Amino acid sequence: MVPAALIASVAIAQAAPAAPAPRGAHLHLLGTHSAGVFDRSASEIAAFHPRTKRLWVVNGAAGIDVLDLSDPTAPRKVATHSMPAPTSVAIHGDIVAVAVPSGNATPGAVRFLDLDGRMIADVTVGHGPDMCTFTPDGTMLVVANEGEPVGDSDPEGSISIIDLRDGPAKATVRTAGFRAFEAERTRLVGEGAHLPVPGASVAQQSEPEYVAISPDGRHALVTLQESNALARIDLEAARVLSMTGLGLKDFSASGLDASDADDTISLRPWPVLGLRQPDTVVTWESGGTTWFATSNEGEARETKSFDEVVRVKDLTLDPRMARDAIADPTNLGRLQVSRPACDPDGDGTAERIVAFGGRGITVWRLVDGGPALAWDSGDQVERTVAERMPEAHNGDGRKANSKDARSTSKGPEVEGLALGTVGARRLLFAGLERSGGVMTWDVTDPTAPLLVDYVNPRDPAAAPASAGDIAPEGLLFVPASTSPNGRPLVVVCNELSGTTTIWEVREGPAPDVRPDRATRAPR
Repeated sequence: MVPAALIASVAIAQAAPAAPAPRGAHLHLLGTHSAGVFDRSASEIAAFHPRTKRLWVVNGAAGIDVLDLSDPTAPRKVATHSMPAPTSVAIHGDIVAVAVPSGNATPGAVRFLDLDGRMIADVTVGHGPDMCTFTPDGTMLVVANEGEPVGDSDPEGSISIIDLRDGPAKATVRTAGFRAFEAERTRLVGEGAHLPVPGASVAQQSEPEYVAISPDGRHALVTLQESNALARIDLEAARVLSMTGLGLKDFSASGLDASDADDTISLRPWPVLGLRQPDTVVTWESGGTTWFATSNEGEARETKSFDEVVRVKDLTLDPRMARDAIADPTNLGRLQVSRPACDPDGDGTAERIVAFGGRGITVWRLVDGGPALAWDSGDQVERTVAERMPEAHNGDGRKANSKDARSTSKGPEVEGLALGTVGARRLLFAGLERSGGVMTWDVTDPTAPLLVDYVNPRDPAAAPASAGDIAPEGLLFVPASTSPNGRPLVVVCNELSGTTTIWEVREGPAPDVRPDRATRAPR
């Protein structure tokens, strides 16, 4: 069972439902580039090289696109470097690193390139490298090897630390794994870690998704999305220092829209717990404390022989639950949940209802090397979209007029995050993969973040291939000091639409965002 404190703390720290936040910054659309293909993962992750003013973008359909951002109102493709299905790109100095999975059960690689796209080195890492990032001084590259199941193979997740002190051509690799935490399975599950696959080890079920490096470059925080856990890595020792479950979110304290069968937007408190299962993590220091934020997207685990997803109506519910009301499709009946998490004692009867994802963001502080919850957005993300752009509420990017279609799954699916400082304010930008658009919070006071902006350039009524930006994946903050126009920018990579869009961060009140006034860049 999850300790009561991990659940109760959410109710104390969550956001007020719909109080208008002070507005002091907003995103202004500058320009966009389209890869010209839809639903091919043609814009996923970006990295910026300040001297050449070029943006390197992961294009899953072609390799790496290089865009000239000299004029950010008119980004222009100048090159494509072909490679099979890259997943991440990072830049430090004049070195470009690209994560490239093997596509099968063998280990993947990181390719180091120069600015002309010529390969400097090809370094083998772990299974399924999904994200890579440099330490601040560029002496190491840290790689999250997700280790997703491939056919009958279920490799272990791991973290590779590539030492670059002698340059990429002489790089050395050390890999940190999670086998040591098999002995701590009981503790992890008690903290809310999700380890549902029978017979699979903790290491196999630990799938690193995203890496955030501490400002001093000594440690890394790593999200283990499917496992609903966070790991902390000692980079010099190449060792996992800790692995901690991230608890469950209590939707009876905030609320969610759990039905697509009621023909309305219905945000209500329900007796539902949520596995946060964060995708992205970003970290910063303030007041002598290390803080970090997570985007609680949610993600079920699936192998060739295991699928945990079930709808509430198909569960055998504990007799003490009001089954008829709960299983009604206009209530919770169609909500997708985790069968093992709903039945923790394995007796075939669901004692609780546990869904995927937290439908928002959480701010944490690092205490004794582990996460302590500081603030949760509650139902603020769903409620804000419902109030400002209801046609986009829990929509499906592959369908027009799809309001409410994803309410029974993971709702808005907050995925990518970017953190930046503008003036004296620290801002957190979050992309909503399903509802679309970007929300901005002022996290200058990390215990009381303020929602200051929401922009969404998608037209929910249009055919998806011509609807604008759909499915924001990766976000990148470019500070004014390195920006091509001298002003802070946010780059948004949109996976389904294949568009890469440039926003300028402006101080001052944000304009209202309504479907009939959504600004779209020329295509």
